[in-house]
Amino acid sequence: MTDHGFNATQLARATQIVRTYEQRAFPGGGSLLDRDPLYTRALLSALINDLEHYATNNDLNFAEVISSGRATSPRHSADDTGPHKVGDEVRLPLHGDRCGTIVGWTNSRSQAETTFLVEVPGIPNIIAAPAAHLAQAPPFPRTETILGTITYADQAEHAYVSLGGRLATAKASDRAAVRRDCDKLIEALSSWTGVPAHQLRNELDPKPPPSAPSGRPRDAAAAARDFPYDLTQGIPPEPEPAPSRPTKQPRPRRGPGQAA
Repeated sequence: MTDHGFNATQLARATQIVRTYEQRAFPGGGSLLDRDPLYTRALLSALINDLEHYATNNDLNFAEVISSGRATSPRHSADDTGPHKVGDEVRLPLHGDRCGTIVGWTNSRSQAETTFLVEVPGIPNIIAAPAAHLAQAPPFPRTETILGTITYADQAEHAYVSLGGRLATAKASDRAAVRRDCDKLIEALSSWTGVPAHQLRNELDPKPPPSAPSGRPRDAAAAARDFPYDLTQGIPPEPEPAPSRPTKQPRPRRGPGQAA
């Protein structure tokens, strides 16, 4: 099959997928595909976002999926981003020699070189750096866990979050093993990234639910005191007003011409 036929087949398949997604996302509406570039771009962005959620829900690395998909395309079979690609682990000499994973790249019209986007576990913001400011990272420490063998930093980050979510519901007999694996993952991440262990825990640990606003009941007991009725039995009736006492009529005053 020629490249032209291969691309035509891909285009037909992609068009069918996008139109099907559009019908599910906007049922009953008219299609603006191929007529409104901004609409088409927004629809494709929504589709990619949903695909990322699907990949994450199935324990897949979405960045690796995107990278693999681009690698199978004739247009991107060559390394169009230079020496680095999405999923590569790199070291950042200008950022404290910290290590992270490339999650994307960007090209601006004013700059000929590619700027790579690097995610460092424990750092809340993405670091942007050109290829000249990147170096090869050391291999991630091989870490054995109950989830399997961890060999990459993004695997370790995902495994730690997953184990942290299990800890609250784990049986008492399993909690020690889960905590031990969490500690091993934090130790491996800290030694590889250069980020302190306490900072990694603060960033990766589950966040507590927001506290109740001030001035409102903070627990069921306080709520019961403020509203001592069971709402499952319906709204309590309003109390009947107390019978009004007859008003005392003013005693008529006698005028000068009235007899006593």
